[in-house]
Amino acid sequence: MDERLMRAAQSGNIDALYDLIEDDADVLRRIDEMEFVDTPLHIAAAAGHTDFAMEVMNLKPSFARNLNQGGFSPLHLASQYAKKKMVDDLLSVDKDLVRVKGREGYTPLHCAAREGDVPLLSKFLEECPNCIFDLTIRKETALHFAAQNNNFQAFKAILDRIQETDKYHDIEKRRMLNLQDKDGNTVLHIAASNNQTQMIKLLIESKKVDSNMVNQSGFTALHVLQEQPVVDRESVNILIRAQHPASRFRRASNFNKLTRDIEEMKLDTINALLVVFALILAMTYQALLSPPGGVLQADAGSDSDHAGKSVIKPVMFIIFYVSNSVAFIMAWILTMALLSVVGKRIVFTVFSLYLLMCLCYGAALGVLEPIAFSGWGSWIAAVITNVLFFYVW
Repeated sequence: MDERLMRAAQSGNIDALYDLIEDDADVLRRIDEMEFVDTPLHIAAAAGHTDFAMEVMNLKPSFARNLNQGGFSPLHLASQYAKKKMVDDLLSVDKDLVRVKGREGYTPLHCAAREGDVPLLSKFLEECPNCIFDLTIRKETALHFAAQNNNFQAFKAILDRIQETDKYHDIEKRRMLNLQDKDGNTVLHIAASNNQTQMIKLLIESKKVDSNMVNQSGFTALHVLQEQPVVDRESVNILIRAQHPASRFRRASNFNKLTRDIEEMKLDTINALLVVFALILAMTYQALLSPPGGVLQADAGSDSDHAGKSVIKPVMFIIFYVSNSVAFIMAWILTMALLSVVGKRIVFTVFSLYLLMCLCYGAALGVLEPIAFSGWGSWIAAVITNVLFFYVW
């Protein structure tokens, strides 16, 4: 870089910048064409000369995303040197600068988490909420960094932001808190490896962390904790209770696996599945109302008590009823499993609607069935199935 331009950037002299441009109109373009270099914006950002930096950014916006020889962007440097005003001004122009990846895939958010700079973390997350999903080349999140460096306040600030804000969907919150690095370690594994009782407690209390996830060595967070030279008993008890809650059936693990699979899906996939299951519910319900072969008519010369009964043989009706009912109930369970990941609040509302549909289903069956079964078996089976489902869930 031209020495005069470097001195202008170091001193924040805008007049000197334009004097140089008058002498050489291509001076900034040549710098922009270089792969890795300290641009005037890098130098001004590190020095805190906001007016000069904004002038350069106005002339060459691309400088804001360029990396220097050290692998840092201007926002990385402004954050590193605690130039708060510079950070604010850069973000006012482009909020997505928080997501620029530098050396080893670090974003400015990762650096702030590593240093434990809570105000800066809050600023980044407020301006660009989606920066929380950025990973390093080792697939580490900002939460991983805070846990690795034992920065509890930074860790708590990020976790609180994830939980409290409505800018993240429930499925995104769960996915974020259960992301694994290249070694398969979640944030809970990292907190356990550092014997961080407070972090472990906060993660478990969030209700969104899967304590049974294993890393590439096959260890859960509890196993990792127990391998440490000094083990905090409170942390062990927290993880044991999380892995083996006394009030749940063992079959809960199967449902947990199902919800984990759902959590890994994209929202578009979940929406598509909800449409499919809605169609299955409609088809099975309609199939019950219009059984194969039709029903007896009141004027067909048969006993009037049999009017509306299915004309197919009882054995075939039972086969039809069982298959149809299983499809109906399973479609509802899978629908509620999807909804439990997307948003738990709505599940209970849907469940109440389902109970009403079960009553209608049973009543229709009582009218249509050719044998004296009265529909009570359908009602009882549906209620028991869903009570077990919600108890496990």
